[in-house]
Amino acid sequence: MKKVLILMVALLVMAPAAFAAGGKIAFVDTQTVFDKTKVGKKYQGVLKEYFDSRKKILDLDADEIQKMREDYGKQSAVLKPEVRKEKEDSISRKISEFEKKRSDFNNELSKKNEELSNEFNQEMMAILKDLEKKEKISMILNRTINVMSKGEVPAVLYGDDDLDLTEKVVVELDKKFDTKK
Repeated sequence: MKKVLILMVALLVMAPAAFAAGGKIAFVDTQTVFDKTKVGKKYQGVLKEYFDSRKKILDLDADEIQKMREDYGKQSAVLKPEVRKEKEDSISRKISEFEKKRSDFNNELSKKNEELSNEFNQEMMAILKDLEKKEKISMILNRTINVMSKGEVPAVLYGDDDLDLTEKVVVELDKKFDTKK
């Protein structure tokens, strides 16, 4: 919530200065840019591949735990107490290992997501700076902002379509991506 208030105050302070300087304000929907561009799709593919490879490992472990539980369920009535305790401990250890591995994988995925997001944002910012110079724009807003992972809130409640740079950014990022190949 503090971020939203700070953003609003910053806009109120900066907007008059931007208009006084003769510049214009524009906006871009960064999520749409990420979803539509070739580089965004590449990063999404990298994240999906990263996720899928770890999910396969976790699925194998989950299947093993399930099999251990089923075997234990079939045998528990006839097992000696010390053997039963040993099997219960073995299952518990396997579950603990599984939970730790899942947590580690989630942390890895989060770091990878952050790394790729930072790379994407740097590339997008370079394009926005070029557009800012070409089109004499004083301020570029993000169409939406994330508020503490509870969804997106519109930062631009209304904007003339002429001020929306989203498609221009998509085109420019795709051009840049194609020249890097």
